[in-house]
Amino acid sequence: MSDAELLLLVESKKKSGWVAAFLNLVVPGAGYMYCGNWILGLVAFLFAVVVLVVTLGAGAAVVYPVVFIDGFLAAGRANKNMIQKLIADRAAIARGEAPAI
Repeated sequence: MSDAELLLLVESKKKSGWVAAFLNLVVPGAGYMYCGNWILGLVAFLFAVVVLVVTLGAGAAVVYPVVFIDGFLAAGRANKNMIQKLIADRAAIARGEAPAI
């Protein structure tokens, strides 16, 4: 795989911080799921529901800004992990090994 092909692959798989943040605002945890972290997404959703029910909605002032900001960070983490995996796979192929799944 050439450098140009690798760059195109990375760009096509990158997750948007804005999309992840917006999804977390609409449904807390959905941005994490978009970034591929399904368990964190489910935990965040359940946590947000419990906080909103217990505080009668007042907890939204804390929950929503946190999940919005962390949506950006989650996309960055997902992109970093994806790039590291692609680089490791490319190195494995260059050594004649099978890439990790």
